[in-house]
Amino acid sequence: MSNKFEASERQCAGLVPAAGFATRLPGLAGSKEMLEVGGEPAIGHLLRAFRNAGVAETRVILRQGKWDIPEFLAGPDWQDLNIRYHVTRGTSGVPETVALGLQGLPVDTVLFGFPDILFEPSDAFFRLRNQLHSGDADVVLGLFPTQTPSKMDMVEIDGLDRVVAIEIKPDSTALELTWITAAWRKSFTEYFLSMQQDTPERIRQRAGPGGDPHIGHVLQLAMDDGLVVTAVRFGEGRSLDIGTPEDLDRARDWHGKDDQR
Repeated sequence: MSNKFEASERQCAGLVPAAGFATRLPGLAGSKEMLEVGGEPAIGHLLRAFRNAGVAETRVILRQGKWDIPEFLAGPDWQDLNIRYHVTRGTSGVPETVALGLQGLPVDTVLFGFPDILFEPSDAFFRLRNQLHSGDADVVLGLFPTQTPSKMDMVEIDGLDRVVAIEIKPDSTALELTWITAAWRKSFTEYFLSMQQDTPERIRQRAGPGGDPHIGHVLQLAMDDGLVVTAVRFGEGRSLDIGTPEDLDRARDWHGKDDQR
């Protein structure tokens, strides 16, 4: 697989939401994103995947007080990623966090991942970029198998790998794949910002009474409004959300086992 992109494709940014409170890990000292996994802080796994895809800039949306993250990322290993920060006191959820990072972003392509979710293969973003720029989709999702669908956004696709539905943390489902990574065009960036700034009530309505807003809700609304979302399936890949004590324990030997899908 070639690592060369056209000039218009080279300018992409990585987006990292790091404004959460880690409520599923009570008593945590420091930021969840800084928990060591496989020999380095969890956020490092995501940033290395961004590097493999050739990002021109990395935006980190940071909550005040999580200063251990920029302290770590100030090191020489990360200078080529051109990391920029948007600092917030807190947000209503991931959609608002992401919208803060998208404001004024001077590139056409965004790569998105979660700094507390590990995944393989490491070239996942590169493959998402290739599909995004070779087709007409507004968004391309990276789909991975999971054994915990009740904690994830489960994705239904058709025979052409076009996303037709997203089930958010379902109690039960026949679906087997969850989205962990994403790449999108300027069209979805503009849609996302318009949705969050002009009609955020649509996201709240989709989340339901008392429900937390998720990016999955924005993706569902985008499909309802005619945007095209496709997927790359990483059927032999694996992922692991380290946001709970039990999964954090499993992540300690992330590079030592092959059964953590």
